[in-house]
Order: sequence, then C-alpha cells, then structure tokens
Amino acid sequence: IAAWSGLARWLARHVSRDVIHGVVLGLGIALIVAGLRRIQGDAVLGAASVVLALVLLGRGGWLTMPVLMAVGWAVGSWRQPELLQALATTPWAIHLPEPQWPAFNQPGVWLAAIGLAAAQIPLTFGNAILGIVAETRRLFPMVSLDENRAARGTGLMNLLAGGLGAPPMCFGAGGMAAQVACGARTGRAPVFLGSVLLLAGLFASGQLTDLLSLLPAGTIGAMLFVAGFSLTIGTAGSSRDKEARAVLLTTAAVSVWNAGVGVVVGVLLEAGLRARVLRI
Repeated sequence: IAAWSGLARWLARHVSRDVIHGVVLGLGIALIVAGLRRIQGDAVLGAASVVLALVLLGRGGWLTMPVLMAVGWAVGSWRQPELLQALATTPWAIHLPEPQWPAFNQPGVWLAAIGLAAAQIPLTFGNAILGIVAETRRLFPMVSLDENRAARGTGLMNLLAGGLGAPPMCFGAGGMAAQVACGARTGRAPVFLGSVLLLAGLFASGQLTDLLSLLPAGTIGAMLFVAGFSLTIGTAGSSRDKEARAVLLTTAAVSVWNAGVGVVVGVLLEAGLRARVLRI
C-alpha cells in the first residue's frame, strides 16, 4: 500500500540526509554491539576472527565470510563432536514448503497483523526502506532504486514468502553492506546466495539446525561486527556543521534501539533546530 500509493517516497522526501545517515550509523553500531556481546562469551576465537576478517577485507573481501565460516565449523566440530555425529547420521530428504494461504482467513491472523506487523513498520521503514536506498545510492549510484520500489519489493516478498510459511524478511542495509564488503558487486551475489539457501531448504532442512549450531558464538559475533563495521564507515567522510552533527548522532543513538523511532526523533530535532525552537 505504501509503495503503490506513493506514501513511501513522500515520507522519504521529508527525511534529510543527516537523519538517513544517522539511521545507517545507528544500525551499524547496533550490529557491532550485538557482535561484541557474542564475542564476549567466546573472546579468543571472536577476537581472532575479527582480526582475520579485517585483514581479509583489506585484500578484496570475497574470502572473508567463507574463511570465517570454515574456521567456525572446524572449531565447532572440535568443541561439539556430538553435533557433528548427529549431522552425519541425519538422512537427506526433500522437504517441500507447506502453503499457509488458507490460514489467512482466520481471526488470529488479523490480530497478529495489527499487533505485530503494524508495530514493525517504523523499524522496517528506517532499515529496509531508507537505509537500503541510501546504501544503494552510495555504493551503486547508477542503480535506479527509490523508496517506492524498495517498499513494493518488501511487501510482495512477504506476501509470497509468508504464504509459504517463511518468517518476515526485509532488504536489510546491514546485509547488503556485509555482502559488498565481502566482494559482492553485482546481482549475481544474492542470486547465488539465494540458490544455495533454496537448495539447502529443499534437500537439507534436517541438517540445517545442527549445521548452524556448530558455528561458535565468536564466529557469529565476528560476522555481525563485519556487517556493522561496513555500515558505519559508509556514513563518514562528509563535512557537517554542529547542528547537522547533532541530528546525525542523536538519530544514530536512538536508532541503536529502534530505527523507526530514530527517524521520528531525528526529523523532529532537525525541525526544531531550523525553527530555532531548539538551540545548541
């Protein structure tokens, strides 16, 4: 609805560059903090993985995630041999998704839509609409992506995937920043990743839980750190006056908690500073 009515683009026109950069910066910091919390419980592996990731990022980046996952699975197999044994003994079988569309006419669906999905809209707008468009324009200026296209893609993706039993998904700015940092430059990268996930879901769904459980906390923390690091450096390098910095940093601070609320706070703060209601 937001896409086809033009509401997404209209809202985006009222959000300045400083607010958008603040959202992206806040998302990056939130990912770094989440990564550090994971690393805290697995400090040696986590710190070594972060150093390894930064070294690999400086050499093109495309080996970063495969190497981190290979190291993580090796350490996980050593720490949890029972999981490795369970992975080896789980039978391979095709598992097709079960359509969920008939359940959409139940009263509980509308309760969930109002109580859960509606509450998620501000966060999705900040991260998956404003954030992804800003990052795309920065990294790929020749690509014609606007807020309406991002909103339309998000809506159609969830209507289709939700009907097949998938959880809610979005075009996260952090995911794209991590893929680009690790060497992705064209649409072939997400097509390849999607194909791998599709084949894994169809033919190895019984093994996926054990396979992901083998990844230690330190490895997952390092991956989150890389994604957050890639986002935060994208907001650097532009000159700002004191008021613009205040909008940027305040939006970022609130966006660490909730990107949607960060947008609202940033817009209100900027309006107050322009109207001279607030002074710093």
